[in-house]
Amino acid sequence: MKTFFIVVSLFVALPAFAQENVPSFETVVEDVVFNTSSKIVIDEETIKESRAPSITSLLSSQANVTVVSTPFQPNSIFIRGGDASHVMIIVDGVPFYDASTIQRTFNLNSLDIKSVRRIEIVKGGQTVLYGGQALTGVIKIDTIPQEFKDQTGLMGQVGTQSFRDITATHTSALDESKAFLIRGHGAWRDAESPVLNSSETYPRNNWNAEGAYAWKGRVEGNLKGIFLQDRNFSPNASRLTNKVYDTEDFEQYTRQLGVSSHLKFNEMAWNPRLALSAQNSLREYTWPTIVPVDNPTGTEEDYGANLRTIRLDATPYAGEKLSIISGLSYIYEDFVFRNKGVEENNTFSEQRGLFTKADYQFAPGFSLAIGGRVENWSDEDPVGTYQIGVTLFKNTKLEVASGYKIPSLFQLYSRYGNPNLKAERGMQYSVLQEWQINENQNFSATLFYSEFTDLLQITGSPGNMKYDNISKSETRGIDITYTLKMTPESTVLATYGYQEPRDIQNDRWLLRRPLVNGSLKYLRNWNKHSGALEIVGSGTRSDFGSSGVVTLPGYVVANAAYTYSWNETLNFFTRLNNLADYRYEETYSFYAEGFSGSLGAEYWF
Repeated sequence: MKTFFIVVSLFVALPAFAQENVPSFETVVEDVVFNTSSKIVIDEETIKESRAPSITSLLSSQANVTVVSTPFQPNSIFIRGGDASHVMIIVDGVPFYDASTIQRTFNLNSLDIKSVRRIEIVKGGQTVLYGGQALTGVIKIDTIPQEFKDQTGLMGQVGTQSFRDITATHTSALDESKAFLIRGHGAWRDAESPVLNSSETYPRNNWNAEGAYAWKGRVEGNLKGIFLQDRNFSPNASRLTNKVYDTEDFEQYTRQLGVSSHLKFNEMAWNPRLALSAQNSLREYTWPTIVPVDNPTGTEEDYGANLRTIRLDATPYAGEKLSIISGLSYIYEDFVFRNKGVEENNTFSEQRGLFTKADYQFAPGFSLAIGGRVENWSDEDPVGTYQIGVTLFKNTKLEVASGYKIPSLFQLYSRYGNPNLKAERGMQYSVLQEWQINENQNFSATLFYSEFTDLLQITGSPGNMKYDNISKSETRGIDITYTLKMTPESTVLATYGYQEPRDIQNDRWLLRRPLVNGSLKYLRNWNKHSGALEIVGSGTRSDFGSSGVVTLPGYVVANAAYTYSWNETLNFFTRLNNLADYRYEETYSFYAEGFSGSLGAEYWF
């Protein structure tokens, strides 16, 4: 086993590279955070200049953030060694996920990245403010513009693998304080098979639409509706060997509908803020009968779910040195599983939480943040969690956070379910040091340690797997970030992450979490041109293979993007992915796609 402190010493001494630790400029519900938590902001300009094909491609270039895919799970996100179910995704101020999925997640790539204004990644335990789903982090995605103005945009792309993508968006400013927004997006392509050396392709189609009404004033907020739909054909994975193989006519269909509202009462006592949402999800897996070996009985599985969330917080006291925020939250989930039209499970769960957070500045550059939460799951006894952060000399931040997360309904009641599962518990510690080297250079390093008990994992032999609790796991590691403004037109961003995610019970690495990952990005903007070049790498990872746990090799890929602004209204751009055409294993026998490229144009009027 590698020695953690040797690695820390080596890489602190090296010129590492980093993402920004940018402060938030908005005061809305989703931006209530601990100042001592590691926070990364990917702003609108960076998103646009990267011309990234998806949200997950931006996330996977961050230190100790890993995104993996399987035939059944389009993206699982791991932060600092935690599980993919430990990350809360918030879209425009409200939690957004499919309550019928294994990990309470959804395909982030269903969202059109061209509609995203800002992405914020908060690392570390955030259970106190957001509940158990935020056991190792929160990903916040904002799509509503800050400024209201009349604008219509049309964007189109074509590329390899028969890729076609079209987006239409319109914002109508009723006046300076009110606006209506509507967007529509569709994408189609023939995806390369994840089976190495296969010539098969799989049609993948995605549509989404959203409309929002936003306003400012004494009461500011938004009312939003969203529709997401994916219809994809997919390979399969053997239940006996875990190996991915090509199939025909195996169709996966996902549809999500959601409505939400996000309100801030500026002139009421205590400045209350309210977020409400209701979401309905449907997933279908259909595969006709194929004999004698592939699918002799046929597959027709339907998973349905409803998610309802309420969050209210207020500031009962805001003084020069002390401020206090308190609130409550409620989450309702239901889950229905039908196999060939026969209902096999129909159940629900509720989570209720009360929380408070206090910030005290006892001297310039020195402050204390402390928070606590009490939460109960259905008829279980209430559980308390806490979070404490200390800031010293402005740029040194220490934090400790406890966490508590209940199993998903899928983990409890699906065909792989175990109704006897216990809730997961966590303890996380971090030390963050930031350095403003000069006006053009920023550097930060975060040492962290996470410990989880009753961690939920899939266990058992192939063909006989189910979810179970493992007694203990721990992860220790470091995030390093570096930003260099070389000239007014060019910037270098660098990240490096090292972690040791260990399953203590079974004395092995936790599955699918790489020990090392990082990225190096160069952005340049001059005259009518802008370009981006990035290198993204990941170290070895463990996964279930055909005869137990195997080690997957690391990989390095390079991507490039270029934009030419013809005038103020018309832009042309290109994005090239995986320039070396390297097929690496994301998960066991599931190989990432090779080279792909696209050309696009956008017109604003």
